[in-house]
Amino acid sequence: MFKLGTLQSTVLISAMVAAAAAGCRKADDDDASQIGSAVGEVMASVDEANQGGMATAMLPALPILRTPDELRGPLWRRAIDSVFPSAQAAACADFHFSACDAGTRIRTFSACSIGLATLDGAVSLAFSSNPLCALASPGDAVTRTGDFTLTGLYGGTLTVSAPAGGQTLTRTSSGFEYTVGGMERVLKGAGGRTLFDISTETTTPIELTGSSRADLVIVSGALKITHHLAGYAVTLTPSNLAWSAQCTCAVSGSLSGSVSGGKHDGKEATMTLMGCGDADVTIDGVTESVTLDRCTAI
Repeated sequence: MFKLGTLQSTVLISAMVAAAAAGCRKADDDDASQIGSAVGEVMASVDEANQGGMATAMLPALPILRTPDELRGPLWRRAIDSVFPSAQAAACADFHFSACDAGTRIRTFSACSIGLATLDGAVSLAFSSNPLCALASPGDAVTRTGDFTLTGLYGGTLTVSAPAGGQTLTRTSSGFEYTVGGMERVLKGAGGRTLFDISTETTTPIELTGSSRADLVIVSGALKITHHLAGYAVTLTPSNLAWSAQCTCAVSGSLSGSVSGGKHDGKEATMTLMGCGDADVTIDGVTESVTLDRCTAI
């Protein structure tokens, strides 16, 4: 039997304290987090589709950047793994989009690692400008679909799919138009119980000006986020969501709308971007800071 040193003991004690705090998390925090995750997924997907049509662009590394807490195992085990790391599979960042083939680019993941979780599945970009895989002229379009599953170390899965056709980005004379036919994120615990089931769709096409991260701005549109288990939906209208050249998502601007159904029925909801990957979500006057899963500095 081994003895823990001072550093290891400190890590484990900190983990137990954090676990106690996590047990007190409010349901409102989860609502804010899921709204943030859905918006972050849409912004990162806009970026991925746009950059995928540019020959010199650096594509986002992953379809998921942060493993949900529910898939990461107990805090005490994470603390031990941080001191005594377990063997890991190949990092998912090592998997890249394929070259253009008949108007399609595909990124396939095969049991690669994101932290202590593993990712399987694929993301594909299908271009209307076959065989160029480019958004060179107004009317050129790319449709992004994803079907992949993140599996936690102790079981549990996060599955992302495109049951209603995925997301389409179309070049216009002034920028781009973006539509989401339907994307769905389903999180299940180790015992198979569904913890959340959230879908996103555009009820009005999202209009963007600009041509690259340096000047891309979402100026109008409407995004509907439906939380199927909690029985509510929120439709958000964007206001000047502006990218920077150093982030895969917008870094400033806001979205606002109202909640339909559930405990917050009729209440106002807003999301204000505070930088790359950070936002404040306010529901009925209560504000929570959230991290956007797929938004990262580059």
